[in-house]
Amino acid sequence: MDTLDYILKKYDITLTENQYIVPIGWSRWRAMPRLFRELGFTKGAEIGVFKGSFTLYLTLFNPKLHLFGIDSWTKYDGYNDNITAELDENTFTEAQTRVSGRNVTLIKATSMEAVKQFEDESLDFVFIDANHDTEHVSEDIAAWSKKVRKGGLVCGHDYVKSARFPFGVIEAVDTWCDTNKIKPLFIWKDRCPSWMYVKM
Repeated sequence: MDTLDYILKKYDITLTENQYIVPIGWSRWRAMPRLFRELGFTKGAEIGVFKGSFTLYLTLFNPKLHLFGIDSWTKYDGYNDNITAELDENTFTEAQTRVSGRNVTLIKATSMEAVKQFEDESLDFVFIDANHDTEHVSEDIAAWSKKVRKGGLVCGHDYVKSARFPFGVIEAVDTWCDTNKIKPLFIWKDRCPSWMYVKM
């Protein structure tokens, strides 16, 4: 069974013709790592680690996973997410401590610096949760999706836009999917939903 068929069967989803958005009625926190384990995923990358909370969950529920966690852990011009004030050396140390003993390789670099270290189609999945403006999300999807093998999953966080979360994720993801004729786009149920599609 291929990845898309497995997801549709697992979550009892019946696609309608030309359906783009497909909700998954589960939170990413436990359901997504378990899905990765069931699919046999053993190599992935998380772009935007912050304090390492989701990093830990991804490996906790999938012990065979080798996860690469990429983050610069530094402030820079143009980064205006709501966590900017907390980015410092202590944040990096907290992430290191949280994933200690797990099969995690933390890479302290920008997304575009780190992506050069990976061969095309060498990852089972990528989870993008770094700079949330449209330009950077678009850049991350374009660069990191090349590193995911066919049948793997391209995912990310914060498919939401509001006064509190003025992100550009929806615009970037929808434009990418429309341009590349990608569907369905799965949306995970959380206050700040995550998105996911199967790389064909």
